[in-house]
Amino acid sequence: MKKSLTVRYMLHQMAYWAAAAGVMSFASAFLLAKGFPASQVGVLLAAGNLLSCAVQPVLADRADRAGGHILTRLIVGLTSVCMLCFAALLAIPLPQAVYGLLYLLGIFTFDAMMPLMNAIAVACNHSGCKVNYGFCRGIGSLAFSIAALAIGEAIAAWGADWMLWIVLALLGGNILITLGYPPLENGGAEEKERTESCSIGAFFRRYKWYCMSLLGVMLLAMFHAMTENYLIEIFRPLGGDSGSVGVALFIATVAEMPVMLWFDQVRRRISDQMLLKLSGVFFLLKAVLLLLAPSVTAIYFIQILQAVNYSFLSPTQVYYAGSKVALSDMVKGQAFITASYTLGCAIGNFVGGQLLQFFSLTAMLTAGIVMAAAGTVILFATVGKQDC
Repeated sequence: MKKSLTVRYMLHQMAYWAAAAGVMSFASAFLLAKGFPASQVGVLLAAGNLLSCAVQPVLADRADRAGGHILTRLIVGLTSVCMLCFAALLAIPLPQAVYGLLYLLGIFTFDAMMPLMNAIAVACNHSGCKVNYGFCRGIGSLAFSIAALAIGEAIAAWGADWMLWIVLALLGGNILITLGYPPLENGGAEEKERTESCSIGAFFRRYKWYCMSLLGVMLLAMFHAMTENYLIEIFRPLGGDSGSVGVALFIATVAEMPVMLWFDQVRRRISDQMLLKLSGVFFLLKAVLLLLAPSVTAIYFIQILQAVNYSFLSPTQVYYAGSKVALSDMVKGQAFITASYTLGCAIGNFVGGQLLQFFSLTAMLTAGIVMAAAGTVILFATVGKQDC
């Protein structure tokens, strides 16, 4: 009978995503309160995300070639660096340029943990310790929502610095939870298999179909991030405001929760490949409906599609990577699919802003249809192909 690590991994997801509510969602509010102009805030956040995209595969290659506690050691190391950066922002008066660089480093180290956390779930299951990833990821989303409300209230009541105090406490909890994992061999691979892990360059040759499918994931992420982050611009012509955005995001969170919490049951009935295809179809449907939406209420109903687009894509990509990539390259597989999604979000935010500034909302929503359609076509063409 397998030992269950679902509770520990659930706490791990809760600590990480609750901290993410501060590190990512309130980054703009925090940096603006510290005197950074909006243009610099955007550059800092984009740079942190892009840096993590570049470094995640390198960390993953290191993890694939080593054994023992390497995954947990990397997470503890990254978390410690992240804590030192944020603690320095609270403790030491610094020039604004250094302040910005430290926050960028904090974002980078925080973002770089995500594929390693996903890899831990796969490693646990292959090492004889059961983890219900979908359930844990769903609880992580719930923790994100609760933390966002708490951090927002704390900032309003006591100031921006309280966001970092809360984040530091959560990151400290993340380290304690990580240290409690039993010994995990990367994906359960034997020493011989680990030495056969391919280089980053060889990865693209060995898993060409898998890597092509990542382009589809990136395109869906472009659409999703663009419409989520510029949702206020979608609401304004219809008479909505920031309150409408809050309601819409709440509806989306509520819609995705049941699917994520019982995702293992969903996977028993629908294959990972089909779930990815369906997520693309429903992202495309959402893209078309957003362009045609006649009212604020209509957008509220459209947000319910979160239950079958993002809720299918987010957890499935972890299982999909585990099934398409050999155990010896498992961490790189997780890193590349996470980096693809992160890169897509960064590109989507940039493209959406440019289209809104120089063209129109209609141009942005039309581009969203093209992104979702292209991503869906690529997923249909690639996810069923086997590389090895």
